[in-house]
Amino acid sequence: MFVPKHIPYKEENILSNEKKFSKKAADEAAPKHMAEAAPAPKKKKRKKKKAGPVKKTFTVIGTVLLTLILIVVISVSIIAAALTVYVMQFRENTPIDIDLDSLNLAYTTFIYGDDKDGNQVELAKISRGANRIPVSIDRIPQHVRDAFVYIEDERFYEHAGVDWKRTFGAFLNELTHGMLYGSKQGGSTITQQLVKNVTGDKEQNMDRKMREIFRAADLEKYRTKDEILDAYLNCVGMGGSCSGVQAAALKYFGKDVSELDLAEAACLAAIPKSPESLNPFANKEANRERQLLVLKAMYNNAAISKQQYDDAVNEELQFRDPNSETNSSEIQNWYIDMVIRDVTLDLMDLYGVEFDEASDMLYNGGYTIYTPIDIEMQEAIEAKYRDYSTFSNNVLSDPPQSAFICMDYTGNILAVAGGIGDKAGSNIFNRATMAKRQAGSSFKPIAGYAYSIENNLATWSSIYPDLPIEIPDENNPGQTRKWPTNYSSTGANNVWSGRSYFTFQALQRSLNTVSARLVQAAGPSNVFEFVMNRFQISTLTAYDADLSPMSVGALTQGVYLRELVASYQPFGNGGKYFAPTSYTYVLDPSGETILQHSYTPIQSISEESAYVMNKLMQQVIEGPNGTGKAAKLNNVPVVGKTGTSQEWRDNLFIGCTPDYVSGVWYGYDDNRTVKSGTYYNTAQLWKNIFGDIADAGERTEFPECETIKELYYCSNTGLIASGSCPTGNKGYYKSTNVPPICTKCGGSSASAANDESTSN
Repeated sequence: MFVPKHIPYKEENILSNEKKFSKKAADEAAPKHMAEAAPAPKKKKRKKKKAGPVKKTFTVIGTVLLTLILIVVISVSIIAAALTVYVMQFRENTPIDIDLDSLNLAYTTFIYGDDKDGNQVELAKISRGANRIPVSIDRIPQHVRDAFVYIEDERFYEHAGVDWKRTFGAFLNELTHGMLYGSKQGGSTITQQLVKNVTGDKEQNMDRKMREIFRAADLEKYRTKDEILDAYLNCVGMGGSCSGVQAAALKYFGKDVSELDLAEAACLAAIPKSPESLNPFANKEANRERQLLVLKAMYNNAAISKQQYDDAVNEELQFRDPNSETNSSEIQNWYIDMVIRDVTLDLMDLYGVEFDEASDMLYNGGYTIYTPIDIEMQEAIEAKYRDYSTFSNNVLSDPPQSAFICMDYTGNILAVAGGIGDKAGSNIFNRATMAKRQAGSSFKPIAGYAYSIENNLATWSSIYPDLPIEIPDENNPGQTRKWPTNYSSTGANNVWSGRSYFTFQALQRSLNTVSARLVQAAGPSNVFEFVMNRFQISTLTAYDADLSPMSVGALTQGVYLRELVASYQPFGNGGKYFAPTSYTYVLDPSGETILQHSYTPIQSISEESAYVMNKLMQQVIEGPNGTGKAAKLNNVPVVGKTGTSQEWRDNLFIGCTPDYVSGVWYGYDDNRTVKSGTYYNTAQLWKNIFGDIADAGERTEFPECETIKELYYCSNTGLIASGSCPTGNKGYYKSTNVPPICTKCGGSSASAANDESTSN
């Protein structure tokens, strides 16, 4: 190779120059043999490994979870933003001015009735303020304040009107239906409770709760804790018409609030959670149980020492005699008590509030209540109940109690008495409307007899043997026993004559055996549905759909006297039932009607069935062996039925005259046996209480029924008598259930208890 001399040959120079060539130039300059050289070997491609199924699964799950999380975050953000806007707007529109001075204002509720001339008369005026005695916070001992604070709102001195911990706890507990704390958890602070009392804003919805929270928070901005506690302790409900700690101290202990010791303070602090059921006069045991919780809360919060706690727990409280209560200027009569309770219960239903809230609404709401009371009758009945000679010829050291109620044939309650002797106070226990007692045989007319007559299973002259039926023996499986026994006036049991009796005779004698046969033939469950739906007995339970309850009135819970008396209305008014009522309507302060009684009847039994039942029950009074003979009056007819529970624990007479339906109960509150012969029998007792009023009624006859068949029956067979039959007197038969004419007699005189076939 020729190399010019002036160019030094160096390998690095050649390499340097080669780097300057572009790839294209290098390609062009390359010798052909180089271009034709074999291509460089290709790099071997690596095969990608496929992902396993587990990895794919986790990848999908992760993607889904991430997506869901993003959705939740976005949704929560949107909802939170919307709620924030809503709450801020709600806050701006909520009036927050709370006037604590308004607690001193009393909105009186008035109760009216008509006198005998039809003139409207004021019966009572009630106001919570009348039983609220103001007391300043500096007169309330610290242990009294602490007792209320630590049981009602233990973080009262720490929060700013709302205890968010309790609020969220109550909310979660509501969502879990009580699973979180095991019972209903309240979230309201003392400040919130005060707001509710001042504003009267007690609607059961979220808006009300939000208003309450805002108002409570604002109230604490310009009122001190002592001012808030002062107002609360002066208005908190303490049972009945009593409000505030001063009135409660006088009511329950007969002393000023400044004189209360620790145990007494805890007793009062136990009341506000449920004033009607936790006050010591209503339920001493329940009050004691919560009193211990109050003391425990005080001890746990270091408000009292261990020694103070032990001393208070062991102290036996000395309560004031509730019968000597004179907090009100005048003790209400039994009728006013009944009206107040009835309206309160209906306000509970109307507004969805608890009893104490409804009671506050009634006493502070300025309502006007109109009643159907018969003022003269009420005064006369209460006078009879104040006189012990009405009930006994003897002076007794431990007399039984009694109750009476009277209504007309549209359910208007005209008079009531809830106990013997001078009435102990206002709003006390009324045995006529609040006590559940056994009905005994007074239950028979609305059960087996009414069902059988209504459904054409029995007639006036159906014949039944006075013999027991066979029922399963609970103590000896697979065996039966004879049931029921008859209960005689001498107290003897297992009285089965073995004779046959007509329907009217069986009711007249109150034979348990015949009542059992009627219910057995009809089916106990059918009779149960009949009684519950047609006669509106609210105390019945599923356990009462059985032979014994429906036959002899041995009910699981018993029955209210008011409901039992109301159930007899159909026997005197053509078969119609009207719900009993103590008021006709209620107006609010603006004059708007907020409650009104509905006089819509239930046709419990047909007009014909009602007429036959009326005649059957007249035999209880008129018949020679009638258990209610002592109730007979001179001027008007009486239909009715006596009732006695086991061992003479409950004694009743329910009676109807053309104008009135009424009933009396007497017995001991603790279910002791009433000694035989100590008091008049119930028919006589009813006459002593009500006989002169009933006998002076305007109407002298019950309504007639033109379609009833008055026919003579065969005293042998109970069928309609033919010319050759020995006859009893006339029977009364529904047009749809007339027995066939007897074809079995040839002039014989044998009969089913013919000696009792007396006329009506």
